Amino acid sequence: MSKKIVLDKTRKQVREVVCNRCDNQTNHIVCSSLELSWGNDDIQGVDVYEIIRCSGCDSVSFRIGSSNSDDFEQDDDGNYSHPETEEIYPSRLMGRTALEEIYSLPDKVRLIYRETHIALCTKLKILAGVGIRALVEAVCLEETASGRTLEEKINDLVIKEILTKKNALILHKTRLLGNIATHEAKAPSDTELDVAFDIVENLLETVYIIPKKAERLK
Repeated sequence: MSKKIVLDKTRKQVREVVCNRCDNQTNHIVCSSLELSWGNDDIQGVDVYEIIRCSGCDSVSFRIGSSNSDDFEQDDDGNYSHPETEEIYPSRLMGRTALEEIYSLPDKVRLIYRETHIALCTKLKILAGVGIRALVEAVCLEETASGRTLEEKINDLVIKEILTKKNALILHKTRLLGNIATHEAKAPSDTELDVAFDIVENLLETVYIIPKKAERLK
């Protein structure tokens, strides 16, 4: 297979991608690039590796654009084109930036939160569902909730006045979603994951982040 490398061919070009910090689709400038052309008698392709910088907040990401002769599209006029697939690192999902004050979380809770957030952004749905349940478990463990089951532990958080009854009822729905992902290896829908993660983030803010902010006001 033949290969050819060209450096900085796409430098200073603009890419429209979701910014991990701006939480919106923004223009990113290519700071540096490497284009790898490859092929043989059966297939030819191009992989472009780019370091890109958001023109809004200056955050840096890594982009891979790939295309090959086997993947093609035809328009109404009969013209062929080769669509480019795109990967962005670190992975991100618009509308789902991580909590800003993540340092306010206990160590174990923070670790599980980060990994669950990554799974959600990379659309690893089963792992995200398992992670959401693990987050609830971690909070119960951190707050020494009593009970043999997660359901009983959540109810004990109400007794300890860490959760309201209304929030506990909502959290039970999240628990059930996590159970399905954990025990049945069934992927939740995007909507279910989005709502469940909102609920868990609200739990983390209520139990850890807001009290830390309140301490700074004293």
